[in-house]
Amino acid sequence: MIACLVYAALPRSTFAQSQEHAIVKILPLGDSITQARNNRASYRHPLWKKLIDADIEFEFVGSMNTQLGTFFPGTPPQPDHKGHIFDPDHEGHYAWQASDIAYGHNPNNNTGSGRLSEWLLNYDFDIALVHLGTNDAHLGQSNAQITGEIKDVIEALRNDNPHAIVLLALLIPTAKSGAKQSPIERLNVSIPSLVSEMNTLESPVILVDQFTGFNAEFDTYDGVHPNARGEDKMAQRWFDAIVAVLSR
Repeated sequence: MIACLVYAALPRSTFAQSQEHAIVKILPLGDSITQARNNRASYRHPLWKKLIDADIEFEFVGSMNTQLGTFFPGTPPQPDHKGHIFDPDHEGHYAWQASDIAYGHNPNNNTGSGRLSEWLLNYDFDIALVHLGTNDAHLGQSNAQITGEIKDVIEALRNDNPHAIVLLALLIPTAKSGAKQSPIERLNVSIPSLVSEMNTLESPVILVDQFTGFNAEFDTYDGVHPNARGEDKMAQRWFDAIVAVLSR
């Protein structure tokens, strides 16, 4: 059993008052689960709607503003909401590993190129939503290697913003492994310790449990990437965590 943090949202009026009209800059950071492909909305769209519904003044940031592939005509995956046009900015990079994010990658396709420290020169952020390690785990990398690379990702975020708030996910499960304990489950065992090691008062690192209650059979369309139900589940976990952080 992996321990998790449970968040409770404040009443809407109380939360709105606590924000004092500050624009919160949110960085969605990860791999294909963050970027999404073709006509998938990504968790970013339902999260965006939940933040709007809560009257939170926010902005998504990142070097990317596209998904992998081309949208099918007439079926926009991220429709307008309450008169707002979707904010597509993010730092999701399809098929990338944590090492690619930290140290650089140039795949020459529409998944981006470069490294986090370079991208951060072009925008500011307050909160990073980090869901990284899925590709690494399925490639057989050790927990120590993966968590070391995620640690370097967190350090890059802090080098850009010493007061960065990092929401670090327990990864959603996948159906790629038939083993008794999947690579994702093995990696998730090490993430709480990484959170404890990296957490500081100046720059909190907070565990967000995206694993518990997520079913790879019913919440993904291919055993790895969330379908609409899975995207909404992820969005709710991120939303609850963001509200808990901002209400402090």
